[in-house]
Amino acid sequence: MSTIPCPACGRPLPEAPTACPDCHLPLTGPDAARLWQVDQTLATLQRERASLIASLRATTATTPPATQSTEPAGSTVTATDLRRTWTTQQTLLAVGVLLVLVAGSIALAIAWFIIGRVGQMLVMGGFTAAATLASLRLSRRHLPSSAEALALVAGGLLILDIAAARRFGLAHLDVVDGRAYTAVSGILAAVALAAVHRRDQRIAGFALLSLTAASIGWAGVVGYASTAAGGAALALLGAVVFGVLHLVVPSSYGLTRRAATGPAAGWTALSFAVAGYGALSASVDALNHPSGAGIGELTLDGSACLLVLATLATAGALTVRQVVAARATRLGGRRAVRADWRGRPLSGDWRAVGVVALVASAAVPTTVLCLALQVGAFWTAGLSLLAAVVATVLAASRTRTTSLGAAWCEAQTGLAMAILVVVTLIQDSRPATIVALAGAALAAATAAVQRPGWRVPATGVAALAAVFALALTGSLVSPDVEVLVAAVGGAALVVAALTRRLEPEEVPLAAVGHLTLVSALLGAVGGGLADAVTISVLGGIAGTTAATALLRPLLRPVGVGVSAATATWALWLAGGLVGSRTQWAVLVLTALALVALTLWRRRRPEELVLGTIASLLAVTTVAVAVDRSWPHAAAAVAAAYGLLAVGYAALPQRRAVVTLAVVALTSATWLQLGHADVTTLEAWSLPPAALLLAAGLWSHRELGDRTWLTAGPGLAVGLLPSALFTTVDDGVLRPLVTVSAAVLVLIVGALRRWQAPVVLGAAAAVVVAVTELGPYAVQLPRYLTLGTLGVALLAVGARYEQRRADARQAVSWLASLS
Repeated sequence: MSTIPCPACGRPLPEAPTACPDCHLPLTGPDAARLWQVDQTLATLQRERASLIASLRATTATTPPATQSTEPAGSTVTATDLRRTWTTQQTLLAVGVLLVLVAGSIALAIAWFIIGRVGQMLVMGGFTAAATLASLRLSRRHLPSSAEALALVAGGLLILDIAAARRFGLAHLDVVDGRAYTAVSGILAAVALAAVHRRDQRIAGFALLSLTAASIGWAGVVGYASTAAGGAALALLGAVVFGVLHLVVPSSYGLTRRAATGPAAGWTALSFAVAGYGALSASVDALNHPSGAGIGELTLDGSACLLVLATLATAGALTVRQVVAARATRLGGRRAVRADWRGRPLSGDWRAVGVVALVASAAVPTTVLCLALQVGAFWTAGLSLLAAVVATVLAASRTRTTSLGAAWCEAQTGLAMAILVVVTLIQDSRPATIVALAGAALAAATAAVQRPGWRVPATGVAALAAVFALALTGSLVSPDVEVLVAAVGGAALVVAALTRRLEPEEVPLAAVGHLTLVSALLGAVGGGLADAVTISVLGGIAGTTAATALLRPLLRPVGVGVSAATATWALWLAGGLVGSRTQWAVLVLTALALVALTLWRRRRPEELVLGTIASLLAVTTVAVAVDRSWPHAAAAVAAAYGLLAVGYAALPQRRAVVTLAVVALTSATWLQLGHADVTTLEAWSLPPAALLLAAGLWSHRELGDRTWLTAGPGLAVGLLPSALFTTVDDGVLRPLVTVSAAVLVLIVGALRRWQAPVVLGAAAAVVVAVTELGPYAVQLPRYLTLGTLGVALLAVGARYEQRRADARQAVSWLASLS
């Protein structure tokens, strides 16, 4: 039966209770943990209340009544006073402490050689004793801030006295070894300050200075180490010493006992830093001076540092586990412990526990990294297998993570495997890397099967590690085999993803598979491998994306596009293996096949993708033919594509494709004209004008009565270039034909009430008229031209209102045209 009473009814509770047997009060969960904390706070306040009452009674018995003063109610110490805050008073006192210490140091330095050895001893002890007694006196008078300030003065003077005693040779202390003097004096000062704090536990300064002095003393012990391993071991021993003090020192020492976990955590972190530095230094030396056969040699200091790191990892993990277990028993469960730790991670013992947990978590990967770098590639492969076996056993032993410790072990094992893979890559050992990747793939695959919650990331890791290992295995033969093996592995992953429809592992398998195929293609192209290898990889990409498009309707447009592009690339390279003409013919046939596929997949999402690729491929075939000086072939292909576009545009709701037909047929015409060295402007402008006009009139139903879209482009291309060219043409035929055509277009437009023909015909006629009349106007006498302009202005001005109305009517008429 436990001695702890129920907080509600007071009955003693059994061991590890979940509820009170009498009143059935629940004693587990976050609320129960908070209730326990409140009870502990109340118990502490009750003990302090009894101590204060006893102190007041003692003061009343020894102090005359006339000197007694009644303090106001606001000066009483409440529970909120226990939370120490940095006030203005404390700031002033802290500055005063600093000034007193500086002044004391200066005065002591000046008068030291005057007052002699005895005077020196009296001064050193007098100031320190006076500050100590004053601090205790002020604490009893309930002046905590002043008491704390004088406690810091006393502790600082004590440390200063100890340092000055050896510096100035007091009692021949200057002949003592500095490390031994620091160790002994620090420990003695710590004991003295702890004893003072025991006398009055309300003064926290003595406790903190006691631990500081003890840490300084232990620093003297650590100073005896001549190697990194020795320093790390002594620092770790210091952490153990402070931890033991926290456990064995009586509770009467108050904060000195409770705060000992702080130095313990600090020495733990220092031990990790020193051991990590020593291990990394040995690892760098091993990398710079590698031994043969991939087998490294461990140095004594490096091995000792690794041993310290392993001890930190193991002992730290066990310490955290034991602390959490003890708190769980006291708070009513691990959930309450997690809530308490999250609520105050930097308060009390949780701060030290957090430091130890961080050190233990960092020590494991550091140990693995340094050990692998020092032992060489051969033993690194063995460590990889060991880590893989451990990870596999952890993953297979349970279906989910049941505790924080299990999660920590699993995370450390996974991180160790990743580090070992990186180390094998640094060591440039392909066999070791293959072994490490195979082990990682095995462990990840086991986790994917056994842990449903981990299936997606574990599947991705397993697939990536497996395909990487296969590619490295192929690289042992040749780069060609490496790329081919990677492509086969990527294709296999895509196929596996297609067979796992709507399963969690579908996405990671498909992502890794496609990334592997892309990497294989980049390796084949960037590595300058044979075209046959590139063709094989492209074929794999085309096949897998085609299968994806077939089995995954949502991805069909993307799959069809990638499949068509890669298949075209593969056919182009395959044709190049035979000859340039065959290569071009294959490209032409591929473009025609894509046009047929576009027609087949009409009114489906992939129609636009296939049509775009077919158009780009058609442009490519024409460009290749022109580049290889095959103008007739280029013109023939362009004309064929144009006719196909015309046929496609004849389909319902596909009339816009006629634009491609116009471009293709115009290109075919211009290619022939360019090859025949034709320089007549109308030979270049009239064919596209006719095609544009025919296309616009053909699309009249879709475009409506908007003549700028139906007739405007064709008329502009047919009339305006010839009209503008008349400015530099001295002939008679072109201006006559152009102005006649322009007037004819203007008349037709006016009769049909079409705006575009009216505007374009008038513009072309005006350009030709101005061009033809300009030279004659320049030759006329100045009085005639000026007079004509003046008469015209007078005529307009005389009938300005009528002319403005006529202009408005003309503009309205033009705007009313379609």
